[in-house]
Amino acid sequence: MLGTLAVGYMATRILHVSANPIWWIILPMSVWIVYTLDHIIDSYKNKTEAVIYRHKFHYLNRKSISIVMIFTGTTTLILSVLFLDTQIIILGILLSLVIAFYFALIFFFKQKRSIFLQKELIIAIAYTTGIFMAPLYWYGSLPSFSVIVVIFNIFILAWFEGIMISWFDYDNDIKDGHTSFTILFGKRNTRQFLILGHMIIEIITIIFLVITPFNIVFWALLVTLVMNLLLGFIIIFPHSFAQNNYYRIIGETVFLLPVLVVFV
Repeated sequence: MLGTLAVGYMATRILHVSANPIWWIILPMSVWIVYTLDHIIDSYKNKTEAVIYRHKFHYLNRKSISIVMIFTGTTTLILSVLFLDTQIIILGILLSLVIAFYFALIFFFKQKRSIFLQKELIIAIAYTTGIFMAPLYWYGSLPSFSVIVVIFNIFILAWFEGIMISWFDYDNDIKDGHTSFTILFGKRNTRQFLILGHMIIEIITIIFLVITPFNIVFWALLVTLVMNLLLGFIIIFPHSFAQNNYYRIIGETVFLLPVLVVFV
């Protein structure tokens, strides 16, 4: 949730828009609902026998978590209707329907390991769209190519971070019978894909750093470059981050870095 606010803050800065104050409440609550719903759905597969702790935790506490989630969802909906523009509400509803349809698919077809049910990609799309949808609407036109690269980088990094987590959770996902990018493509191929992907993002970002004026967008590009380097470092040297869930802690913390543009 804090990472969402950090990226959201960077989005408003690079687009030079003033966000509706209530949006800062709606944004993190919406993200929490999506991620929590994902964990609850996953938890029902193995219930108390789940190897992955977060799934077991969500199943054991499913009733209290569901009550909080319903309250949060209702509050988010009311605040959206009362304070956000109609167009943003419509776009939000469309995004919610897409997410709901996806969750329905993974719930009813959870035994099928299909590339079309790859949750890391879907969640990355929902995450990035949810953050940048309102700022882009307030901006009102097509942003510069450098801004588009920043948005693209955030999407790719959210996707890669999810894939990285699946790489480290591979054995537990196998035991619990979950589908992930790594399950679909294998550990070796997944690691090679991530390393190559991070290298491509670094090259693209450096090119745009060279041609971008020395302004807020330049610093945003630099921040995404650092985020990319940190995530890439984890997958290049995985054994150094495997213990105590350091890969997960650092992977999540990386998305706090966009708040650094507050100093620009």
